[in-house]
Amino acid sequence: MTDIMPRWSGTDPLAVIRSRVQKEALAGTQQELMAAPKQPHGKWENKDPIARVIPDVSVFHLANGLDYTVPARLIGKVQSGSLVSVKIAGKLVHGWVRDLREAEPTRQRLRPISRVLSPHALVSENSFTLTEQVARRYAGNFSAVLHQAIPPRRANIEKSFFESFSPDSSVTPAAKLGECSWEAGAADPLIASYPAGKGLLDSLAQAHASRVVWQSLPEADLPAPFSQISQLISSSLSTSGSVLCLFPTSKLAKDFAAYWSEHAPDGAPSALEYHSELGANARYRTFLECRFNHPRLVIGTRSAIFAPLEKLSLLLIWDEAAETYQEKTAPYWHTRQVAMLRSRAEKASLILGSFSRSPQAQALIMSTWARELAPENQQMPLPKVFTPEYENRDDPSLGQSGLSSTALQFLRRGLSNGPVLIQAPRKGGRGGLSCASCLAPVRCPQCLGHVEQLRGKFICHNCGHHFQFSCPRCGGKTTRASVRGHQQIGTELAAAFPRVPVFNCDADNSLPLISAKPALIVATAEQEPAASGGYAAALILDAGMLLSLDRIWAAEEALRRWANTAAKVTPGGQVMLTGDPGQRLADTFKQRTFSDWASQELAERAEVGIPPTAALAVIRGHEDTLRRFLAESSFPDAQVIGPVREGEHFHLLVRSRLDLGEQLRNELRRLQGVASRKKWGQIQVQVDPQDL
Repeated sequence: MTDIMPRWSGTDPLAVIRSRVQKEALAGTQQELMAAPKQPHGKWENKDPIARVIPDVSVFHLANGLDYTVPARLIGKVQSGSLVSVKIAGKLVHGWVRDLREAEPTRQRLRPISRVLSPHALVSENSFTLTEQVARRYAGNFSAVLHQAIPPRRANIEKSFFESFSPDSSVTPAAKLGECSWEAGAADPLIASYPAGKGLLDSLAQAHASRVVWQSLPEADLPAPFSQISQLISSSLSTSGSVLCLFPTSKLAKDFAAYWSEHAPDGAPSALEYHSELGANARYRTFLECRFNHPRLVIGTRSAIFAPLEKLSLLLIWDEAAETYQEKTAPYWHTRQVAMLRSRAEKASLILGSFSRSPQAQALIMSTWARELAPENQQMPLPKVFTPEYENRDDPSLGQSGLSSTALQFLRRGLSNGPVLIQAPRKGGRGGLSCASCLAPVRCPQCLGHVEQLRGKFICHNCGHHFQFSCPRCGGKTTRASVRGHQQIGTELAAAFPRVPVFNCDADNSLPLISAKPALIVATAEQEPAASGGYAAALILDAGMLLSLDRIWAAEEALRRWANTAAKVTPGGQVMLTGDPGQRLADTFKQRTFSDWASQELAERAEVGIPPTAALAVIRGHEDTLRRFLAESSFPDAQVIGPVREGEHFHLLVRSRLDLGEQLRNELRRLQGVASRKKWGQIQVQVDPQDL
């Protein structure tokens, strides 16, 4: 075959082009063809200011930023925190200006900033500091954390905002708050009734930084202890600082914002909502309000933890162990940990509240990092909890309602006093059949396929075989649904209680405040509506279903859900668990000894080295990538387990003592930078994972 490519002539045909200087180009324009230096290893005589830009890219080794020059035409428009456009590998990308410095000679010729998208300082110095701390704490990409903290820019919203923005009116002066007008009266369990409550209120009113883990008393007629949260916020707002209050769901955040607007003390500032249900435009406007108008009170969800508030005095997180506080994308930060970093950096008070107690919060108390705010025993009457060990599965009504006679009697007693809440383990209808006596799954006798019951007849989905059911294990003739969602449970209860209204509630079909009239409310977990005066009783179905999951957080999450449900029951009411919750968790829930359980859980985790008692990281990727990762790594004081196959990929665990956690995370960041530069392949690093 003839080689038609031109042979190398000995002179570089691009040398003339590279040495050509475009003298007539405007100052600051992007030079695609740059003059070749006479001394490649010398310094460039740069005369333009230099900006360090954090590019919005996923490439790890670029996470700490790149230097660019500020051309003459952009001087005065570029400042720390502004959004610019820069070139990387021939492509324009967005980036945040981290800092500026005076002109100085550089080792290599720097590209200039191509364009200024927003000349305003959208990112404050505190926000840069916080995102850097989060990136280091989770061994993650600084650019990725910054991308999660700053909502996408909307040029039209930004233009209209700054057209009406007045710097003189951006700071809201502290107003003297009047007395709180709690309509519920003195019967409500306010903060001062706790043993350490009055001291906490005084500390907040004097702007002294406090770190508190709060186990709250319930307020049955409200979705959460809104009156107590409002009292904590009011005490902090009596100073000149601002307050950030976070809830696990947008619905709770909106409910509290409405409650605050109605019950706030005289002279209190209005609440600014900052949550996930806001549209893109409203979300960016809220961000600008936080950054430049300095609101005194912001109510939000997980992402609002980065809200750029001025002079933060109180950061309150309600239901701190909720799974929605865990970020689902890299670097997988948790709101609780980010709040700890922010409260320490900005010297603000931090309150972590819930009805139960997570092991992570208990660890903060045991380490003396935070102090406890919990009620005294028998401070107020709480609902009585029943946990029957066994259910009468031979009851004839079982085939009609899917509930035992014990549960049906419990519902009848509750309905005589008001509405009753039934917490369903899952959403949907009926799925799967099992023997009512021994719970053996019902299968087709010919092909062992899945079976459906229609009008008393059993039909196989696979082969269409019709047959009469007789359990091969115990001989039973009746069946029950092995998996029943809230809709199926509602249908069964409507048949068992034909004169009682039955309502279904889930994430897609929420209900307003329930009246005090007798009714059955079937709701999925976390979606239970509040009732006027509280529910007369609450039935928690299949309490052991969550515990059957092989997850370290299963028991913690079960206690949290049960406690949240019981908090909606009036103090004279009753709560019943069905299924098999286990003796240990049942006793903990009955006696409300959440702190003792959390301490025991921490002791058990310490024996096997699971967070929060140890520093742990999970690294996922292809096997050859992880082999290179280990060959390059240096973990002298850490335990390495793996690589182990996980589906199509592999993962390895690296574990060390808590006091060596920072050393472990620094090494993980270094290794990710090496893997990025050498293009080993995709690596996913998760520090202190919640799900193991």
